[in-house]
Amino acid sequence: MATQQAPKVLFVGSELSPFSKVGGLGDVVGSLPKALRQCGLDVRVVTPAWPGVLQKVRDAGHKITTSLQHVAVACAWQTAEATVHRIEVDDVPIWLLESNYYRGSMYPWELDVFTVRPFLVFCMQALELSKVTDWEPDIFHCHDWPTAYLPCALAWHRHYRGAVNRRGVRPASVLTLHNVAYQGAFPPGAFFEESGLDRSCFNMGGIEFYGLVNLLKGGIVSATAVTTVSPRYAWEIQTWESTQDLSGVIYSQRHKLDGILNGIDTDFWNPATDPLLPECYSADSLGGRQACRRELLKNTTFDPDWKGPLVVCVSRLVEQKGFDVILPALKQIPELGAKFIFLGSGHHWIEDALREASSLHRDSLCFFPGYNESLAHLLYAGGDIYLMPSLFEPCGLSQMIAMRYGAVPVVREVGGLVDTVTDVDAEGGGNGFTFLTYDTQGMLWSLRRAIERFSNARAWDKIRRRGMQEDFSWKKSALLYRDLYRRIL
Repeated sequence: MATQQAPKVLFVGSELSPFSKVGGLGDVVGSLPKALRQCGLDVRVVTPAWPGVLQKVRDAGHKITTSLQHVAVACAWQTAEATVHRIEVDDVPIWLLESNYYRGSMYPWELDVFTVRPFLVFCMQALELSKVTDWEPDIFHCHDWPTAYLPCALAWHRHYRGAVNRRGVRPASVLTLHNVAYQGAFPPGAFFEESGLDRSCFNMGGIEFYGLVNLLKGGIVSATAVTTVSPRYAWEIQTWESTQDLSGVIYSQRHKLDGILNGIDTDFWNPATDPLLPECYSADSLGGRQACRRELLKNTTFDPDWKGPLVVCVSRLVEQKGFDVILPALKQIPELGAKFIFLGSGHHWIEDALREASSLHRDSLCFFPGYNESLAHLLYAGGDIYLMPSLFEPCGLSQMIAMRYGAVPVVREVGGLVDTVTDVDAEGGGNGFTFLTYDTQGMLWSLRRAIERFSNARAWDKIRRRGMQEDFSWKKSALLYRDLYRRIL
């Protein structure tokens, strides 16, 4: 069968880097299709045109082609239409859906029947898109709870269940779990009347979870295949310690679960060609790193001639990223013999704690609130140690980017961090410093080891180069996805 050699895959994503991005999901939807097309697959993307997206596309110089025909679906007793715009980025065709449903914030603070509606509309419009584009996917590849409704619709929707394409073939679905902490759960209310799902799926074997509609659970149960973003995370989410009640659901579906490690776009994240750096460099020629370090120090309150280690952290300021163990250590920072630089935004109480610490320890800690793309690149390129003591980490991209740019990671042994970072004191050596227990002392133990090792220039250079030479591209993972697609058709 032809589709078994070259499956047609439509990525259905609520985020798409660099035009709309909240986290790693946007990075994956923005970079994995490019690698899959290089493997010979016909992969395309559909995503909402959230506010500002089309302007970002224009600013990037991409040509927009707008279809004369709208894509229309039925939801909440009315017709929901979207204008279909097409662009091409790195040889990947992308459809941007512009609609009144996509005019607010990307993700609501609270989920209910009303606030979840844009995601239901988006999933159904993705299912109807072929009527406008005349291109039909064999597989819908969905990402996290915002698009988990799509496999639910293929299984239980009064119109879409049992649907076949023009060739008489039922499309398959893949659901990738980027972070199961976010599940898309809310009280049912009028959900079944509005969504078109048959209420018979509201049970333990379907979309119901402790009396709530749980879109992620429904997607896991109804999808043809489920993937996670690292092998370790695939194992962790089947345990009570990681996922609590949902772990039983995931364990029951383990026969269709694969852990495939995320990659990074190594064309974009490349210190040898990065236009945001004052001077480029590579693992074979590290001279440019000094220029990056000098430029980074100019942006801080530190001595511009500081020769000791720079510890950097580019992160969302949330509990998941380890700030429960970072904040208690801030008062010890002046004793560690290093300078610390944090960049990020998130919970106000974490931002306030970092601001206070930077005010009390101006000579050893600097905090940049918010997110600045140029500064982020400079932190990776000018920092020596990258701090990432996550409570949980489905995959993590920051540690891969840090190593590619020559910053040695200090991480907790969890999720994708285990799959990418090996302790330097392990047999055969490694590319970073790790610790197991989620506490401040465990983090400080590895941090002190890294700071001490930094004083040995020869040993440090060896660790740094080992990390820079790691292959964190999508090449291996793209082949695994290709095999998965072929297997489920």
